[in-house]
Amino acid sequence: MVEELKKDFGYYKGFKLKYITQPKYRHLLMILFWPFYLITFFTIEHLALKDYHVIHCALDDIIPFNEYFIIPYVIWYPFWICMLFYTVFFEVETFKKTMRYFILTFSISLCIYALWHTGHNMWPASFPRDNFCIWLVKRIYAADCNTNICPSDHVIGAFAVVFAAKDSKRLSNRTAMTVIITIAILICFSICFTKQHSALDILGAAPVVLLGYYVCFFRKKGNRDDL
Repeated sequence: MVEELKKDFGYYKGFKLKYITQPKYRHLLMILFWPFYLITFFTIEHLALKDYHVIHCALDDIIPFNEYFIIPYVIWYPFWICMLFYTVFFEVETFKKTMRYFILTFSISLCIYALWHTGHNMWPASFPRDNFCIWLVKRIYAADCNTNICPSDHVIGAFAVVFAAKDSKRLSNRTAMTVIITIAILICFSICFTKQHSALDILGAAPVVLLGYYVCFFRKKGNRDDL
């Protein structure tokens, strides 16, 4: 395993920044999507605060607030970031597919956020306990806005990791897939139990996830090998 990783890491041996437009390395240019996404997301998020459509359903009132779900909620960030780091260094073809998925699906969500401002009013006014998870919830609430919620990027991003793992030559084994799918499901639940999203946001993410999977992972290899 170690020798295989060393061999794959050698893909970038001799790489220099001036080579980035060459066919072998130009997949690295896809990383430029992330500053574009972050700037656009936060700009729309704050613009939406002025006037947004409240997303809410009866299920949201049934699902209780549970601060312990903040753990899988915040795990989402290293979950997909670590997958991108692993694939860009050790499984380049899977990295390409995963980045295409992110570019397609997150661009769709940005367009929806820009055209249809959505938000929620579900943050608790008070908390029943005082513990580390409550402290973490308060920090997330303070740093976040209650807009840009439908479709949920947490759901879209969680399934990016599932699809990347399934496509991976090392992570597609039963044990790894079981762990990764379990984390992805907990992340999907967490957005509702932490009152960061409506259950409708999961439903709204479903067609975007399916489209991303079909276009970027499901179609036969060779259809999209140009980047």
